[in-house]
Amino acid sequence: MAQSLNTFSSVQESQSFFAADNWRAVFLPVALVIAACALGLTIALEQWLIVAAALAFLMLLVWPIEVTLGLFAFLIPFEPMTGTGSGSGPSATLLRYVGIATLILLPSVGWLRGRMVKPPRTALFWSLFMLWGAASTLWALDQEAAFGRLPTAIGLWLLYLAVVSVRITDKELSRVTLLTILGGCSAAMFAIYLFHASGSAIGRASLADGSAQADPNFFAATLLLPLSLALGEVFANRSWWRRAFNLASIGAMAAAIFLSMSRGMLAAAAVIVLVFVVRLRLNWRLLLPIAILGVALWSMPSMFYERVHDVSHDRVSGRLDIWEAGLHSLTKYWAFGAGLDNFPSAYQKFAGTARFFSGEKRVAHNIYLATSVELGLLGILALFAAVGSHLKEFSRPARSLLAPTRIIALEAACWAMLVAGLSLDILWRKAFWFVWALPIIALHVVGKNEQSLESGQAE
Repeated sequence: MAQSLNTFSSVQESQSFFAADNWRAVFLPVALVIAACALGLTIALEQWLIVAAALAFLMLLVWPIEVTLGLFAFLIPFEPMTGTGSGSGPSATLLRYVGIATLILLPSVGWLRGRMVKPPRTALFWSLFMLWGAASTLWALDQEAAFGRLPTAIGLWLLYLAVVSVRITDKELSRVTLLTILGGCSAAMFAIYLFHASGSAIGRASLADGSAQADPNFFAATLLLPLSLALGEVFANRSWWRRAFNLASIGAMAAAIFLSMSRGMLAAAAVIVLVFVVRLRLNWRLLLPIAILGVALWSMPSMFYERVHDVSHDRVSGRLDIWEAGLHSLTKYWAFGAGLDNFPSAYQKFAGTARFFSGEKRVAHNIYLATSVELGLLGILALFAAVGSHLKEFSRPARSLLAPTRIIALEAACWAMLVAGLSLDILWRKAFWFVWALPIIALHVVGKNEQSLESGQAE
């Protein structure tokens, strides 16, 4: 008995040691010295790949949250350019490996520092959604397609759980926000450069995916969160140079979204502005960011206005006919669904019921229709429950300084992503899931700040 008590006591001391961040005072200096010596040696030997790895290791030791979560956020817009394969087919991307590292390291750091928190109720709804999606592979029309989608779906779900289960600090959140904006701004500027360098020959602005251009619609969707955060940071920061940086970022990302000529993302960007207008009640400080958006819109080439004008003539690029056939397929698959990632197979059976034939095995171009057809009634209800639970969190009162700026920006990004889902299949994209994960950890920061404020007032 005495031995068991001693063992239990030692475990408690070990956990309190890590929770109190005492490990940083002991292990961090030693690790930094070892890493610095190794870095000096590799520089002398001109082993530059090892130098880069050593620098990354040093940064990971000092800023583990920012390096994992921040780097993941930074790379999301660059995903088409981070392929690691040398062949012509699809390959794993650097963002995938960073996501795996984040999935492993973020909970580890959270446990060592005593920052693990209970996942919110929204995580339960996403878990039910994933469980039903995984079960649907058993009766899927095309089981190969269903099982092919399952690893990506499970990976995104696990990464979401890892992010929302770790409490971060206000400073760490600010750095992750900055890296998110930097990633979006950098990708936008590069896309604008490629567009003008080609003399508009590529048609629509995007990034390169090997020898081909990445889908401009998906690229524009990855800029929605950075755009909204930059708009929020204009009000959050009081220094003129930070405001100037965020205003410039807004201009660059807005121009890239407009040059992508994605009509769905144009509507999503408009929703971001609308949420800010509603939440800030026509605050006069919105005039300058809106003016920058107006200038970016005014400078668009004629092709942009032609695409907007032709939205009814081309039947939203054939989406209306796809949706018509998809709605007809619901008469058969509304109960249990056709199976995960099986909308193309279900559409194929009803393609002839649409007014015009849009091709074989088309994707839904709408996450709500796709979920209804693939996962049936329970699937779409679980999706609405998860999304509704997230949006409900934004309605609670918050007295923190973050609430009227960064939290509004995150809410606007969530609404924008929902609007983007009306015309684009983004449900299994990293940008979609990150938009829902980041507000949870931001609300943790707000809650902690509120508790500190209340305790200070009580004293």
